[in-house]
Amino acid sequence: MRSSSVSAPSEATTAGVPRKATAAAALGTVLEWYDFAVYAALATVIGRLFFPSDDPTVSLLVTLASYAVGFVCRPLGAIWLGRLGDRAGRRSMLAITMVIVGVSSLLIGLLPTYASVGVLAPILLVALRMVQGLAVGAEWTGGATYLIEHARTGRRGLFASIVQASTVLGFLLGTGVATVIVRLVPQDAVDSWAWRVPFVVGGLVAAIGLFVRLKLDESPAYAELRNAGPAAPGPTESAERQGTRRNWLLLLGIVFGITVHGYTATSFPAFLAGTTDLPLADALTTNVVALCIQVPLIVAAGALSDRVGRKPMMVGGLSLLALATYPIFLLVSGGTVLGALLGQIVFVTLFAAVSGPMAAMFVEMFPTRVRSTAFSSSYNIGVAVFGGTAPFVNTLLATRTGIDVAPAFYLIFGAAVSLLLLVRITDRHAEELR
Repeated sequence: MRSSSVSAPSEATTAGVPRKATAAAALGTVLEWYDFAVYAALATVIGRLFFPSDDPTVSLLVTLASYAVGFVCRPLGAIWLGRLGDRAGRRSMLAITMVIVGVSSLLIGLLPTYASVGVLAPILLVALRMVQGLAVGAEWTGGATYLIEHARTGRRGLFASIVQASTVLGFLLGTGVATVIVRLVPQDAVDSWAWRVPFVVGGLVAAIGLFVRLKLDESPAYAELRNAGPAAPGPTESAERQGTRRNWLLLLGIVFGITVHGYTATSFPAFLAGTTDLPLADALTTNVVALCIQVPLIVAAGALSDRVGRKPMMVGGLSLLALATYPIFLLVSGGTVLGALLGQIVFVTLFAAVSGPMAAMFVEMFPTRVRSTAFSSSYNIGVAVFGGTAPFVNTLLATRTGIDVAPAFYLIFGAAVSLLLLVRITDRHAEELR
């Protein structure tokens, strides 16, 4: 009876991933980046209310530091929740991350400000940002793992790319909501109550997401592993462990070049406003247009990787980025709206070829038994070290050297490192199709 339940065809293996599973996985990633984007977009408001200072710049810097706390906690959450995903199941982990992200968002929206409770207000805010960071460390990787373990061979790139596209969609949504509030609501009202609205809405959306996730079935790959019982020690298990360690280290290095490009794509407005004469409003507009174009391109690249393989797509995309990054920075640093827009469009188009297939390839690097822990921990350590610091490093290089295109050399170096390591990875999707 048990073996028949494992081997019997299911909706996931005969007709692709159930829509409910796709929506539930993508929703968590959208909400994760929605919250991060709202916090960043309202940084000046939050600085006035929670970190008051005679110098507005000091308030803003402290607020941004509290924003960065979320990145610091990502690896810890990845290890803790990743292990939970391998022991208790993917569905349980996704439910817990949704609770943490949603409750944290809601509580931030309900926090008293410094004027009401003094220093307790910023302490509570930073604590909630740390808790949110724990969940973020496993949300994207958990959603990608869950969908790929549902999808049949030949569709994994497509469904994994949906989760990746959801990161950009969440960023756009959060920035858009915050921008509308700031533009349409008087500043006194924003400081009084309106800043809370996006966070409370995030908490309510998380409640819906939790309800959906609790209705999910366990992923077929994990269910089969659980039914099979513990693996017997022997040469196969030893080889599996060695392969996992090797791929863990390789992935950590590969993430370098990929994540510095990814976070550069979303931080172009800060770079442009800080190093060129382009008004912030124009910088934001060009970035939003480019990111809107990037969303469908990511999904298209993921689907294409199901036909041509993950490695060729990613190697090709990174190689083109290494060649085009310097001309792109020449274009965007020219101080014109057209140059900024065209440069960013080219940048996100090439990066989509990398980011579309990457979730599927990274998941396929690890065996089911330790996939959640290995993938989440390696990826998130790389993101915390390299991705979270990319906007700071880019701006620092440009301002300290006086060369607007200086960040291009950092990105080119990152792409070269990732390429050297990427070629050492086995494209398991290509092997399956042989």
